[in-house]
Amino acid sequence: MKKTLLLHKKAFSVLVCLFSIFNFSLYTAQTCAGTWGPPIVNQTFGQGNATDKWYGPLATYAPGATTSTKFVGTAGPPGGGALSDDYSGLVKTPTTGGNGFIDVPDHTGNPNGLMLLINAPSTASTIFLEYVMNNLCSNTTLKLSLWILNVNNSNTPSDCAPNYQFPNMTLKAVDPVTGVVLGTSATGNVPVGSTWTEYSIVFNNGSSSSVKLQFINNSVGNGCGNDLAIDDITVSPCIPSTIQALPGASTTLCPNQNSTVNFTATLTGSSYNPAEYLWQYSSDSGATWIDQGTPTTNPNYTFNSNGKPPGNYWVRFKVGPQGSSLNSQCNAVSQNAVVTIGSIPIVNDTNIKSCYILSNPSTASFNLTNANVTTQTGMTKKYYPSLTDATNATNEISNPATYIAPNGVTYVRVTNSNGCFAVAKITLEVIPPKISSVLVDKVICIEDKTTLDAGPGFTSYEWSTGATTQQITNVSVGTYWVNLKNGECVTKQIVKVYPSPNPVIKSIDITNNTATINVTGGTPPYQYAVDQTGNWQDSNIFNNLKRGQHTFYVKDKYNCIPVSVEVTVSNLINIITPNDDGKNDSIDYSALAYKKNLVFEVYDRYGNKLYSADKVRNFKWDGTAFGKKLPTATYWYTISWDENNKSKTSVRYNGWVLVKNRE
Repeated sequence: MKKTLLLHKKAFSVLVCLFSIFNFSLYTAQTCAGTWGPPIVNQTFGQGNATDKWYGPLATYAPGATTSTKFVGTAGPPGGGALSDDYSGLVKTPTTGGNGFIDVPDHTGNPNGLMLLINAPSTASTIFLEYVMNNLCSNTTLKLSLWILNVNNSNTPSDCAPNYQFPNMTLKAVDPVTGVVLGTSATGNVPVGSTWTEYSIVFNNGSSSSVKLQFINNSVGNGCGNDLAIDDITVSPCIPSTIQALPGASTTLCPNQNSTVNFTATLTGSSYNPAEYLWQYSSDSGATWIDQGTPTTNPNYTFNSNGKPPGNYWVRFKVGPQGSSLNSQCNAVSQNAVVTIGSIPIVNDTNIKSCYILSNPSTASFNLTNANVTTQTGMTKKYYPSLTDATNATNEISNPATYIAPNGVTYVRVTNSNGCFAVAKITLEVIPPKISSVLVDKVICIEDKTTLDAGPGFTSYEWSTGATTQQITNVSVGTYWVNLKNGECVTKQIVKVYPSPNPVIKSIDITNNTATINVTGGTPPYQYAVDQTGNWQDSNIFNNLKRGQHTFYVKDKYNCIPVSVEVTVSNLINIITPNDDGKNDSIDYSALAYKKNLVFEVYDRYGNKLYSADKVRNFKWDGTAFGKKLPTATYWYTISWDENNKSKTSVRYNGWVLVKNRE
């Protein structure tokens, strides 16, 4: 039968490429240790329309492809007949090219999809299709794949027997500059049927960045058969099976804290020897990428957050063979790692005040959680005794709501949801007790009343009496307290009203008609009076007292009820004549025997005690000493006792007596 040839420009280029790859693999078997990446060539021959049968020109569909066959274009075969031997064209189905061709759609599956239909030549070694690819990746293992369909129907082999020609070709990869064959591969006989068959070849293009793919006819005969269609030609690079930027997990950086993260490119199943890396980051979720330097064989990269605004950054690397990594067709791209540059919390230093602790007024219980150090929400706050602790998160305060401390500072570490933190200082101020300077202890007469005044300057007053005024009146002797409120703090101040201690008439010295009042206790200055309280004097000496009973009065500065002592001013005898005539023979004070601790003693002029008239001697003296009469002379004596009052006032009389004896 007549052979029909159909060739699309794009399909033609791919076919040449496939031919070259297959040729290469015959010479050096190539394998991919990793995985096949996205195609760098993907020829589907495009789509037609519902009405047209033939499409062209070839350059529109397969730029860079050339064919030694006659490409029929949109006009179709000459005379409108079948596609003859050594002709080619673009069609939607093989039946367009001849009655003996099968009706099968293109392999791509697009509506009105096109395929390259070829009625291949029957002469051996004829290069009927070439395709030159430029800007390829050097030193790259490539895989060319294409789908071929034997378009003859199932009856054709028997109709042409024994001369039926199966489509059979050699694919060759050639360096277009040097002509060196990079590899070849034979397809063998393409089987009859309505199923597309995939053919592929793996080759390495060495240092060349251009490859010419050639389709060489191997089917020789009388022209019965050797009809084929080509579709979906792809060329894919071998890339590593795993491409990761480690650490791959999301990482958060905080400016001025942990500002960098180190990444390492890891490859599994890489055919790049050596590999070349170009790191990139994106701040707009991958819409644009910023190169980090130039390609390098160093797999390590440090992302630095300094100078970058807060947000999410995607980090990745491109990898390819050395010298070709900038070519998008040559490199593979890693998975994205995510770096979050967190914002630092906005904080401010502040101070808090708290009322003193009664048992230890230099300290207070502070609620640190009330310190207003930020207006931002969603923050975590932890409290520390020092800036170093807050920075390093050590020695956390376990009871921030009841933190007992003196005046000083603490620090709060404020952390946001990104884990970034800032430290603020909290100044602690103990509010000391505020007491009234005018409320002091008082001394009053026990029978009197007084007024207690806490003074102005307090928010409120609460007295132990129940009063809530600044003053309380009609206060008697006792102990009182008042709660003085100053702002939120309350100070309990105790005040005492003491009874005035009464003065005590300790002793009274009487010499002749003069009495000296000796006072202790109470509060000087004292005032004195005798027999009545209307005539007070500052002096404690009373002169010209009459013999007999006298009452002495004393009061101190508080002018309370005076204390008093009743004393007898005795009739002192100044001469005795101990001659046993029954007149003035002795001094007799036995009438004072009822007085407590009564003592009557006689002294000579040198102060030598001569006689003591005690109870045994009935408080009498007859002018003798040591059992002998004393010579006529003047002698001195004292009479003392304690009054039977509460103060046991001591009374002492001093006098002299003339003893006149007969010589």
